[in-house]
Amino acid sequence: PLRRQPDRQPIINAPLLVVLMSLLLVALHALVTFSSNEVWQQVMWDYAVIPGRFWAPAGSPEVYPDHLSGLVTLLSTALLHADWMHVIVNSLMLLAFGTPVARALGRDARGWAFWMLLFVGSVIGGSALYLILANVDSPFLVGASGGTSGLMAAAFLLDPWGGKRPLWAREFLVFSAVFALVNVLLVFAGPYIFGAGISWEAHLGGYAVGALLI
Repeated sequence: PLRRQPDRQPIINAPLLVVLMSLLLVALHALVTFSSNEVWQQVMWDYAVIPGRFWAPAGSPEVYPDHLSGLVTLLSTALLHADWMHVIVNSLMLLAFGTPVARALGRDARGWAFWMLLFVGSVIGGSALYLILANVDSPFLVGASGGTSGLMAAAFLLDPWGGKRPLWAREFLVFSAVFALVNVLLVFAGPYIFGAGISWEAHLGGYAVGALLI
């Protein structure tokens, strides 16, 4: 009798959109990292979320040249990362939680558009909450953690049968409690593990927006 050979499976079995976004984060970090120190500082100054610039009074040398330049940083911050550990962790989180969300939303143009809306909205929500709770002396914010937190919330709200759990579902509340606990631990352990502070505000803002959008 003839035995059928098993189908070959790809090494990364994630939707193309999620893979491309993860690679984009790594590629942009490499581009900035291998540039000159002057370029790195200018990119951070122009595209990271800097509370001291955002809340600077009119006439200050630190104020943005126009309102749009300041608002752009709410999203552009997701394309910048502090170091290789930071970007690798966020890329892996994007693959892990962005994949089930992308599959649930569909692999056509409409599904891709909804996925991007969820990711972008979560990034902006995380940046906005950080700015609301920050003061002018707070450090700058970089990273896609707000977006990955929103994808995490969306993935938690998806059930295995293709539907969505309500926000008050016990499973989602348990997941959210664990998410909050992990963030509390990271606030204290983050500087020792990653060498930088962890923005729980960006995580919380992105998580809340992701849950509402899904």
